[in-house]
Amino acid sequence: MLFLSLLACFSSPYGDDVLPLEEQLRINLPTEPAAAKTAADPDAEWAEFYVVTRNVTESVNGMVAFVLGTVGAVTRLRPSWVDEEQSTAMWGPYSDSGLDPVETGLMVTRNDDGTTSWFLFQVPNGGTVEADRVDIVTGLVDAGSTRRDASGTFFLDFTTAASLDPAVNLVGTWDVDYTYDAEGVAGVVVADDYGLRGAGRIDAQYAYEEDYTGMGSMDLAWEEDFDGDAAPDAAAMRSRWQADGQGRSDARITTVNHGEVTATECWSSTFARVYWADSVGLEPNEGDAGACAYTETEYPSDASFTAVD
Repeated sequence: MLFLSLLACFSSPYGDDVLPLEEQLRINLPTEPAAAKTAADPDAEWAEFYVVTRNVTESVNGMVAFVLGTVGAVTRLRPSWVDEEQSTAMWGPYSDSGLDPVETGLMVTRNDDGTTSWFLFQVPNGGTVEADRVDIVTGLVDAGSTRRDASGTFFLDFTTAASLDPAVNLVGTWDVDYTYDAEGVAGVVVADDYGLRGAGRIDAQYAYEEDYTGMGSMDLAWEEDFDGDAAPDAAAMRSRWQADGQGRSDARITTVNHGEVTATECWSSTFARVYWADSVGLEPNEGDAGACAYTETEYPSDASFTAVD
């Protein structure tokens, strides 16, 4: 994390009132530690699709928290430089230590059309902002946005960040589209050639929405070779949950050589499975569909991953 502790806090008029904060875009899937293992059923296990849903949402939360947490912390500080005529402010660049190969900073500009542009950038050691700045996150906040009611986009370039710093283990890109207001939050993330440096990469689409009562949904689509024939298969999952945690996931895999496989799992407010059914007998059918929090089967569609309103 950026070294910020020696700088005094400062409320700036150059973006901290409209830039998204980590807590505003976070998806809060209900959870309780070891909740599936109750005293009445100590051998109960987590519902599998609940675990997938939680892991995916937490992975997205973690990346959003890293980027927007950094931005939020920086914009509470006094800018290093301000150009009043260009309505632009810059924070930093800062570094963690003498071993850090880059310095990291933030640039925010109020545009004439009412939008706000922001850039999380890095400068290699020995370079200058003017000549050597490299943007690793670029964002745009829509005109008319406020701290409580906003929409916008930001683009994360992990490959560029990894080329500047060997400690960065992720490569690929994320394209994030978001909106939030007094009712809740919604977002779409498109991951392209994303993964750990030196490991497998994925292309995936992720969409979520949640109201502030805690009810929400997650759509996920990706490609993976499920049947071992070296051909990519299309997978999609839609998960929905209520404020008390009970929920349902419907998943569909379309393979090149073996057709379509579908599966549904429902879980209780303690995240234990109450229903399972699939189309090919991957596991024995279990439970009663009447125990599901949602009765209708729903899969992601192309519309799930369009830009949010």
